[in-house]
Amino acid sequence: MKKISLILTSLSCLALLTACAQKESIMPKKDSMTAKQQMTTRSSSKIKKGEQMKDNQHKLTSDRTKLKNTGKRAPDFTLMDVKGKTHKLSDYKGKKVYLKFWASWCSICLSTLPDTKELAAMKNKDYEVLTVVAPKQNNEKSEKTFKKWLSGTEYKNLPILLDSKGELLKAYGVRSYPTSAFIGSDGVLVKKHIGYMSKKNIEKTLKDIK
Repeated sequence: MKKISLILTSLSCLALLTACAQKESIMPKKDSMTAKQQMTTRSSSKIKKGEQMKDNQHKLTSDRTKLKNTGKRAPDFTLMDVKGKTHKLSDYKGKKVYLKFWASWCSICLSTLPDTKELAAMKNKDYEVLTVVAPKQNNEKSEKTFKKWLSGTEYKNLPILLDSKGELLKAYGVRSYPTSAFIGSDGVLVKKHIGYMSKKNIEKTLKDIK
């Protein structure tokens, strides 16, 4: 009887040990799950850091592109305005310049003069507005007749330079009106636009250049 009892006890213990072993193999190890989670977290962190580095690099490249004006140096000039004041392009170094070539007979030019006037009157701007008229060039009035005509308009206070010899027209390759020239603060002729240009696009162009 004792032998039988001992055998039964041994079998019971063996059964319990087998069940415990099976239970341990089924249950996930807490340490291994934590390690896997750590690996996933590290991988995600590396991806995020990589994406952040790419974003920073792209931003830096964009900033550098924006800060660099491409193009040839704008031709300098010395011209007198309708009020007798002398203007030199070099006087505006360090400031962007919007240079508008127009004529009194040009209907598109006249329709955009209110926008030009508003741009010139804006305060705390980082650009200068200059307009150019060439008396006796391309069917324009004489200087005397132009000044008389201008005095009867609301644009007499516009900064209007007189290119009587047409030298500035040639230097900037102006063949039709209106023509807009955008000069960067470094004196580079960044862009030239022929024909109508809205105030919104003019402001955007001035904002995009250095």
